[in-house]
Amino acid sequence: MKIRTNRRVLIGCIQTLTILSFLTVAVVAQETTTKKEIKGKSTVTSTQLKGTVMHVEGNDVVIKMSTGEIKHVTVSPERKFTIDGKETTVRNLKPGTTLTGTYTTTTTPVTERTTQTVSGKVWYASGPTVIITLPGGVNKKYTVKHEDNVQFMVDGRPATVFELRKGQIVSASKITEDPKTMISQNTVVTGHAPPAQVAAAPAKRAAAPARTTPKPAPARTARPAQPAPAPAPAALPKTGSPLPLIGLFGLVALTAAGGLRLLRTHRS
Repeated sequence: MKIRTNRRVLIGCIQTLTILSFLTVAVVAQETTTKKEIKGKSTVTSTQLKGTVMHVEGNDVVIKMSTGEIKHVTVSPERKFTIDGKETTVRNLKPGTTLTGTYTTTTTPVTERTTQTVSGKVWYASGPTVIITLPGGVNKKYTVKHEDNVQFMVDGRPATVFELRKGQIVSASKITEDPKTMISQNTVVTGHAPPAQVAAAPAKRAAAPARTTPKPAPARTARPAQPAPAPAPAALPKTGSPLPLIGLFGLVALTAAGGLRLLRTHRS
């Protein structure tokens, strides 16, 4: 009976030791690393640029900015523009199209927090240095610096590295924060096409003017009659001759001479 009792006690002890060994391995065996991003408040800035399309060839566009600067831009074929409310691509842009580009930049501060957690059994502890037994009996050394953010827990209570003792079951968490900046940009380009140049079609037939009743002409004030100009003296015909006039003068002279003779005879 005693032998059987001792065997039972021995088997129970072995089973207990086996269970404890499994529990010890489970406790001594943890080292994990987790990362988390903590975002801060974002700031948004917006910038507008305006210009007029001067030339388009393929995916290359020459734009005259509102400042007078000439820019050459190579645009992706998939890039979308909203022109007069309709989406289009670079191949459909026309010279004279006015463009407005709105560039929105979102800046977000991000803190990348890395947490390293170690659980194990203290194998050695002296000042800022501690050696913890990891799974499989591997010992790992840790040196805690003053600027490190390390938290130790022993039996559910917080402790410092200087309070650790050999044989204690301890868990340690080291938190590292790396600040970064996340920048995202969004670009929206809108515009207006140049006004269409419509040629005036020639009229097929001129419209006849509307007929209107003629208005009576205003009465004119009677002007005093002007005296008729004196008639110009009649000119002799080119075929006329002065001989008749000479004959008339001769006749008058003969008559005068006869009269003188009679006068003298009468006196004598």
